[in-house]
Amino acid sequence: MDKNIEKIILNKKLKKHEKLSSILRYLFVDIAKISQDKYYILGSFSIREYRQISDLDINLDLNEFYKLEQLTKKNIGKLEFYNNQIRWFVDFTKEYNKLTNENELDFSIEAFQKKQTDGFPNKSFSLKALRDNNDFEKNDDGHQFFNLKTLLKWKLTMNREKDKIDIELINNILAKNTKRIKVTKKVSKKKK
Repeated sequence: MDKNIEKIILNKKLKKHEKLSSILRYLFVDIAKISQDKYYILGSFSIREYRQISDLDINLDLNEFYKLEQLTKKNIGKLEFYNNQIRWFVDFTKEYNKLTNENELDFSIEAFQKKQTDGFPNKSFSLKALRDNNDFEKNDDGHQFFNLKTLLKWKLTMNREKDKIDIELINNILAKNTKRIKVTKKVSKKKK
C-alpha cells in the first residue's frame, strides 16, 4: 500500500469521511493532477457530519478521466465497465480494517467518466448545470459536492428506498438552519 495512504488511514485525528477526502485529494490532485473544478462528489457527502460516509462516488469530466492512468500505472485502482459506464474504482476496505482494527464494510472511491453536460440520474445533476446554478459547496480539501438543497433534490429524484431516511434527515437539518437564520435576523434587528 502507498505510504501516504497508509499514513492518512492511521491518522486518529481524522474521521472516516475526512480520511476518504484526504485520500481523494492525494490521488486526484497530487498524483493524477486532476483539476478540482472538473469533478464533484456525488451523493451524501454534505450530510457527513450527521451520518457516516463509507465511500466516495465521483463524477469526473470526460477528458480529466484519462489522467487516472497515472494511478493505474502505480497499481492504484482499476478501470472497468459498470452499469453501462466506464469507472475507475479503488477499494481500501481490507487495508483500512487491518490498519485500524475495525470491521467496516466499505472504504472505497469510484469515479465515473462523464461529459460536463451529463449527469446522474439526469442532466440537471451534470457538472455544468450544478456549477451554473451554484449547487456546490467545497470542503477543506477543495472537493466540490452537493449543497444540502441540491442533495435533497437529488435524493427525491432518485427516490430509492435507502434514501428515505436521508430525505428526512436533510429536511430536519434545513429546518433547523432556517430557524437559526430567522433568530439571527431578529437578534440583529434588535441591536439597531
